[in-house]
Amino acid sequence: MAKIGFNYVLLFLVFSLIFFISGGFLNYIFGVVFFLLMCFCFYFFRDPKRIITEDENVVLSPADGTVFEISDVDEPLVIKGRAKIVKIFLSVFNVHLQRAPISGKISYINKEGTKYLPANHPDACVKNVQNLIGIKNGHLPTGQGGLSILVKQIAGIIAQRCDLWVKLDQDVVQGEKIGIIHFGSQVDIYFPEKIKLNVSVGDKVTAGITVIGKI
Repeated sequence: MAKIGFNYVLLFLVFSLIFFISGGFLNYIFGVVFFLLMCFCFYFFRDPKRIITEDENVVLSPADGTVFEISDVDEPLVIKGRAKIVKIFLSVFNVHLQRAPISGKISYINKEGTKYLPANHPDACVKNVQNLIGIKNGHLPTGQGGLSILVKQIAGIIAQRCDLWVKLDQDVVQGEKIGIIHFGSQVDIYFPEKIKLNVSVGDKVTAGITVIGKI
């Protein structure tokens, strides 16, 4: 279980105990509800052990979920040119940890957005609160300067929070955990057009396991 999940577990446990101790049928019902929410947090913030096979020839999925859009865009911040974007929707039943799609150095970090639209809303990727994480591997032969990838953690409508666990200029290994989003969300990954796409809309993907693109 991810450590941040224990904060929610403790919160719901306290509320559950308060209602149980207060007595009365209605308080008992509320106590049961908060107890069930506590149990759900153990499930939601699970951190399953995964065996990650590093491969410099592929780009791995940064998140668990379902691919719901793929398009070509201009990406001026990290890739600085034409890029493909793969949007992944995370339901409350998906593991919500994010992982590094490639090995490299954290080259860019920024926080944008002010809204908390539903994760699958068409404007969520632009208007919602989000963390932008650029990763650069200068050793991969994908053009001058190597390969740069941009990952966006996009907060959803419920908990309205995403945590980033890496810092600028930090080295990361492919498949390493880099952050988590709370209760329903979206993760976008941008990579150069020359990378061969390996997924389609509707595909289920797994962080650190599913190959998003081939170099």
